[in-house]
Amino acid sequence: MKTNEPAADEIMNYKGLSAYLKMAQGTLRHKVMGNSIPYYKIGKNVRFSKTLIEKWLAEHQREAKVKKPENNETGGGVLPDESA
Repeated sequence: MKTNEPAADEIMNYKGLSAYLKMAQGTLRHKVMGNSIPYYKIGKNVRFSKTLIEKWLAEHQREAKVKKPENNETGGGVLPDESA
């Protein structure tokens, strides 16, 4: 029987989030200490909402920079023929 209720949000600990983000647990701990990642504190336990982490990732997404070719002595980026 299906319901129209949204799926429950996945809650992760450091180990689960570390595997999900492919990031060291120590790095995550530093992000928590610096309040730079969303988390919940329940007593001494830290937990992460997968939904909030995905939103956080989207907010921190950056476009890749395209490196412009450098002008070289041949002008126009064509390499000289080395057979001469």
